[in-house]
This record gives sequence, C-alpha cells and structure tokens, in this order.
Amino acid sequence: MLQIDITPEWSRIKELLLQLHSKGIIFCPLSNEHYIETSWKEYKEAKNHDLFLNKISDEFCFKTEAFLTSQLISSRIRKNKITVKTYLHTEVKEILKDSDNYKFYREKNTELFKTIKEIGHDTNEFKKLTSNQKIDSKTQKIMFNALMHLEAQKFIQRLEKLYDKGKLMIESYKSTTSEFPKWTDLVLDILIKKHKFRKKEIQKLIFELKSNGFKNISTLNIRFSLISLMNLRSKKDSSNDQIDIARISTSLDFSDIMLTDKKRKHEIHELELDKLYNTKVFSGIKSDLDNLILVLEKL
Repeated sequence: MLQIDITPEWSRIKELLLQLHSKGIIFCPLSNEHYIETSWKEYKEAKNHDLFLNKISDEFCFKTEAFLTSQLISSRIRKNKITVKTYLHTEVKEILKDSDNYKFYREKNTELFKTIKEIGHDTNEFKKLTSNQKIDSKTQKIMFNALMHLEAQKFIQRLEKLYDKGKLMIESYKSTTSEFPKWTDLVLDILIKKHKFRKKEIQKLIFELKSNGFKNISTLNIRFSLISLMNLRSKKDSSNDQIDIARISTSLDFSDIMLTDKKRKHEIHELELDKLYNTKVFSGIKSDLDNLILVLEKL
C-alpha cells in the first residue's frame, strides 16, 4: 500500500524513498498484489503509479504467495539456504505500462471479487460459536491456538492423502463464472511439479507440520494466523482480505518496513507478527505517516 502525492505526508514519503533509493540505502520490491490492486485505477493513473514504484524496486518483485511458500517449504525440508532469490523475481520492469497487462490484472481482480462474493471462503464452526459473543482474552487465546492447530491438520490431511495415493487431484472453489484452485492444493502442486517432491520429502513435511505446526515456514504462519484471527472474530472474507493476506504473508518476514491499512496493522500487532519477524509496520493514518517520515529521515 503506497499512495502518491495525495497529502503533504505522502509527498514527503515519496521524496524520501527516492532519495534513499538513489543512495543505495533501500529498495522496495513490487508484488503481484500491487498489480491486482492498482488495476482498479484508471489506466493512466495505474501506469504512473507503477512507474514510480518501479523506480525504487531495483526491478525486484515478490514471488506469488503459493510459489514462495513452496520454496520456503522446499528449503526447510532440504535444508537449503534461504536468500534474496528465494523471495524475489528479478528484472521485473514496468508491467502496467503495457495496456494488455493492465487489462489482464483488472480481469483477474474482477474474477476474484465475484468468486469470493458468491462462494465465500472456508468457514468453520468457530464462526458460528463466536458470532456476536464476547469472549475474554484467555479464552480467545485458547480458541486461536485451536484454530491454528485445525489449519495445520487440514494441511497435513491433504499431504497424507497425496502420500497414500501418490498423486494430487486439485480441489477448487467454484462459482457460476469461474473457479480458483484451493490454496493448499496449489502449493502442493508446485511442490510436486516444480520442486519434484517425492514420498520421502512429503513424509518429512508431514513430520515437520506435526512437530512444529506452521512456525518454521513464515508464509504459512502469517497466512493462517491472520485467517484464524478473522475466523475467531466471525469476519466474512472479501477479495480485499485475500489480497492483503497474500501481500503480508509474502513480504512481512522479508521486509524491514511495511505499509498496510489500519485494520491489518492492528491485526499484525495483536498477533505480534511484527515482533516475531522484526518488521516496523505502518498504516496510512496521519500519525503513522509522521512516524514513518521520522524513521526514513534517520536512515
């Protein structure tokens, strides 16, 4: 989330980002979610916004959430070193300058919005139990941990099915106009086809998740922490939620500074993910922007 030239604060932030980037102090990778969100703008505005972000990106872009998750899993199981290349694509240049790319991402955004609005997302009994209920903090913590355990078990069950059958039949969310592969199955499909996972590695991954849950794989930990909190709060998913979750999951662990909206910042802070991954998180409210300016001025 980065606005351009809307308020004096944003203008100052833009100025500082350009200065710090020119000195080689910072770079700000792009993301697939940036393209999806920016495609809602009119073409000229979207192109200019993308051009500015390209100037400070060093032509880096975060890999998609599912692909990055598969790489982090592969690195964990195979004990490979995690580097910048694990997280980022290189030589990504001015994607939205091409009107065909703009139209592609705009269509994808529309499809995502319609599908989630029509079919919703995974729900669970906790939403029914917690709807309109006041729950004390201790009980909330117990229920949150139970939700995280449930999400890990669901992931493990798909792995065990894959291990037993030796192949994966990808399940999808379907609406009247489109369908999207279920996120867990998409990750597993990449592990099989791209990373060439076989039974021995699948077995190791099952053992990893049974022993440690998601805590050693940052994208899984962040994604399902945010989803579990939403479920605990009985919040209905939207396409914006899914875009936010993907962006935060891919970039929080990697980044020193993150910008998001006020609600997401509060959730990250409540879950203490900013502390866990040592990332300063700011929202778009004036006090946060003023604090961000102070941080950037000290770099």
